[in-house]
Amino acid sequence: MVSPVVLATTAMIVVFLLAQRYLSLPVLPNEPLLIPHWMPFFGHAFRFARSKRSFFRWANAKTGGQPFSVPMGGRRHYIFSDPADIAGIHKNGKTLSIRGFVRFIYISIWGFKPADADAMWEIKPEWHRMDIEWLLSDKNDQIAVQYLRRIEEQLRALDAEVEGAPDKAIVRPGLKTVVDVQGKATCQVLYGATTLEKHPGLLDDLTIMVRDGFWGLLFRAPRFLFRNAYEARDRIINTYADLVENIETRKDVSQYLYERTVYLTQQGISPQAQGADMLRTMFASLLNSMPTGYLALLHILAEPGLADEVRKELIDCGYLERSPEEMLEILPGKMPLLRSIWHETLRMHNNSLTVREVTADTKFMGKTKWQVQKGGVINIPCGLMHFNEALHPDPESFHARRFMDKELGGEGESHARTTKPFGGGSTHCPGRVFAEKQMIGLVAALLMRYDMGIVNADWKMPLVSEFDDITKQPTVWIRISKRV
Repeated sequence: MVSPVVLATTAMIVVFLLAQRYLSLPVLPNEPLLIPHWMPFFGHAFRFARSKRSFFRWANAKTGGQPFSVPMGGRRHYIFSDPADIAGIHKNGKTLSIRGFVRFIYISIWGFKPADADAMWEIKPEWHRMDIEWLLSDKNDQIAVQYLRRIEEQLRALDAEVEGAPDKAIVRPGLKTVVDVQGKATCQVLYGATTLEKHPGLLDDLTIMVRDGFWGLLFRAPRFLFRNAYEARDRIINTYADLVENIETRKDVSQYLYERTVYLTQQGISPQAQGADMLRTMFASLLNSMPTGYLALLHILAEPGLADEVRKELIDCGYLERSPEEMLEILPGKMPLLRSIWHETLRMHNNSLTVREVTADTKFMGKTKWQVQKGGVINIPCGLMHFNEALHPDPESFHARRFMDKELGGEGESHARTTKPFGGGSTHCPGRVFAEKQMIGLVAALLMRYDMGIVNADWKMPLVSEFDDITKQPTVWIRISKRV
């Protein structure tokens, strides 16, 4: 007689095989190569969740660097990384849409109600125009000048800490130092110093929300499982809702946010929904630039002599003689080494993912002709492009001068076509220009003001700049003293 265990196991295998057969889409001509998985519905989801960077690089190696597709979460995910293919995807925005992904993120991460997320999407053309006007045009200089002034204020507070130490030197966590200086300066510029005074734990709440609950929020896990993250998000949203309700009396808020708030209020967007939207803009303005600034600083301190070379570049372009208003005459245009370090740090550590939903069977021309099926999801992981040896020789190593012109002593690579840390197409991040000024402004100010060195000999460079990951890495301690 056959054992019940054997029968049950056999039945389970049969069910799995039937589900695999009938739930899987056929592979069409000109469709990226499918990497199958024995598990129905979930597919490669668990491997992806452990480390999307490792997963994409494993699959990419398995297919010889060609586009591929994987079953994951009940859908077929198409992965592209060649610049020509990416350009073809961005040209087909009607059937390769970001709408569903944006709605999902608005509700899951930022805490929008579904109706509010839909209302924001309907009026996106106008508020996105404001974003572009203030963040991509010359108007962003107004924000950048105020940011540089606020950086100076934060560094004066750090000066006092250094001067009060017995040997005129302090040892601080590197990431926390960047968050304190850059994070506070950015929040004061955009949302007003009053907002930070009323909620001094704003940046700590952002850290708690992302570090302790990003994935729980993303997949809408029960609140009791990620209570700290949910409560931190609530406090941030309520803080910004209070700002919206009192916008006419908050004279220190940026003109950019003021105009945006007035428009959204006129369109009937509630203070609570606008609070969620300000959380979104806070997230966007800090959670790429802060980790990148931190990692750029670590690379500079880790490479012998590089800090002094950066300081020489700054002195040569007249950094010491300039006020914040005058600084933008040289920042970042006259700082090719720092700009190259910025782009190289983004190349090595940015782990962002551009996502498009396939809303109709679509054929598009990239490096070759491709076909993708309705219901699928296109993923563009920038890391695959960033570590493509054909685009970036010796991709596993940090090259400070990789993106400097050859006539300046650099390697002459162009970041514009071969790196995608800020997405592309219609959703190309409008804050990318200000983000560069944020990072370079911060790192330049720190290096010119302080002697800095990494204290712990066993430290390791974090692999990725995602804030939820980098906050969980072992602390890198930095010794800080005033330069003579």
